[in-house]
Amino acid sequence: MTETQDLRRQMHKEHQELRILQEDLVSSFESYCDDPLAHHAERLTETLDNFAHSMERHFDFEEKGGYMSFVLDRRPHHNLEVDRLRKEHAVLRHSIVTLKDQIGHDPTSSDELMRQFKREFIDLIRLFGRHEQAERELTMDVYWLEGGFSS
Repeated sequence: MTETQDLRRQMHKEHQELRILQEDLVSSFESYCDDPLAHHAERLTETLDNFAHSMERHFDFEEKGGYMSFVLDRRPHHNLEVDRLRKEHAVLRHSIVTLKDQIGHDPTSSDELMRQFKREFIDLIRLFGRHEQAERELTMDVYWLEGGFSS
């Protein structure tokens, strides 16, 4: 197996895991919004932690000698797209911290806080989805449309 195949398989595996965790996160969010009892808040916080941990591991793979470096070493004309994706990592990290903080301060204490909490959550899920799609598209461009590379 070539280095290219290894990177693509690792990326695919991590995206699958993150999608599963994202579904768990959405389910926990829905349970909390339907019935904001302490055990639902704890479960949502735990699910956010699991998602954040896996997302961080994935970002490390991309940023530190993995996928992004590989793309830039061989296809430097994608530098703007890679920079944009790196910046989104910081936004996604911040969104999770914000949500955890909001849960800790009980967003159910007012309608406005709950609306804001829901907006923040939806923004996180939307950005994460767009981010993963952009990564898949970059992968297709680099590995498939641009002829790929064998090592």
